[in-house]
Amino acid sequence: MVQKHVDARTIFVDPKAYFLRNIGSVNNTIIHECVHWDLHRKAFELVRLYNNDASRIKCQVIGGIKGNNKDATDFLEWQANALAPRIQMPAGPFKAKAKEYIAKFMRETNARHATEVMEQVITALETFFGVSRQATKIRLVGLGFDEAIGTYTYLDGHYVKPHGFRKGAIKVNQTFSISAQDAALERFFNPELRALTDSGDYLFIDNHYVYNAPLYVQPGENGKLDLTDYARSHMDECCLVFDMTIKSKVSNQYHIECFLNREPSDITFEIKYHNGYQNAPQERQIAMRKKQQEEALEIRKQMTDDPEQCMELLLKWRNMNYTDLGLEINRDPKTISRTIKGETTPKVETAALICFGLRLPPVLSEKLMAVLQCPLNPINSNHQWINEALHTKYPEPIWAIQEYLSQYNVEI
Repeated sequence: MVQKHVDARTIFVDPKAYFLRNIGSVNNTIIHECVHWDLHRKAFELVRLYNNDASRIKCQVIGGIKGNNKDATDFLEWQANALAPRIQMPAGPFKAKAKEYIAKFMRETNARHATEVMEQVITALETFFGVSRQATKIRLVGLGFDEAIGTYTYLDGHYVKPHGFRKGAIKVNQTFSISAQDAALERFFNPELRALTDSGDYLFIDNHYVYNAPLYVQPGENGKLDLTDYARSHMDECCLVFDMTIKSKVSNQYHIECFLNREPSDITFEIKYHNGYQNAPQERQIAMRKKQQEEALEIRKQMTDDPEQCMELLLKWRNMNYTDLGLEINRDPKTISRTIKGETTPKVETAALICFGLRLPPVLSEKLMAVLQCPLNPINSNHQWINEALHTKYPEPIWAIQEYLSQYNVEI
């Protein structure tokens, strides 16, 4: 122990804070303590009148968020937390600088939408104001820059690309981005969502349920489907909305921070499909999708209970033969032929693989699975995930579907 004389009005910051957190967070901590000195000094002096041991204000940074039962000290902490970022990023100068960076980066990159450069804007503001990335994003959203909401989102262990939407299209407790597990569970339990996705109208791509039309969905890297630039800038037009409810006991004052930064923490969310009244894909895209559905329904009408007849029909529809299908799903064409002829009994995984190789929409894959006598068991978790993929991932290449299923230890 080393004893030192310390003058009044001194702030100590644990050096470990610079390693455990970023510089912006440390700056925030210092401003936080200045708020205590400026606004709470008299309250502290009052405490000292009946507590001789009170010699300093101590703020400890701990994970998690406290519940609604606040004492006076908790309120002082909340007030310091709320004011610190506003002092570091004053509304007027911050908005002016944000607009300046948006214009600069859009000009330099020939971007058509602010969403495309918002990550660069956040990084520049973070550096200019000496604050954390999290604080910058929250401040931008609080000042009306909704384009920042879709930035720096991490779900299912990967980075979700930035996206934007019409101002005011969603509320602070709503989102377009959900984990694959939340998507599957909500589709399983919510008949309204299931009705929308059973037809294949909405695909699950990059953690969004997006309308299955060329304006919104395109082949990306290695043939894997991705959202178009237009879709990422018009999420309210083509993606489904989900309501989020915090299940853990946290204070209402912190809801914005929690909702905008869903990083691994003690906070858990309940995801519910929103009725999506504000979602309206363009009429031309709906017409195109309707035409695709009619074509699939016509094929479905021609399918009998004979596996060979069904296969011949589907191969002709896809302009493929057994060799093409074998190459697509990495199986011997003769083995596939023997399966179809009933010479071997197929597993559910094999039947599903054939459906994926033909990229069959749900109305056709359901029939082929039944004809091959490979029904999906709704209480088998592996079958549940295969069913999920058959409904929301069917246009994807085989490798992308296998990658999706492998997250849940399902192999096909």
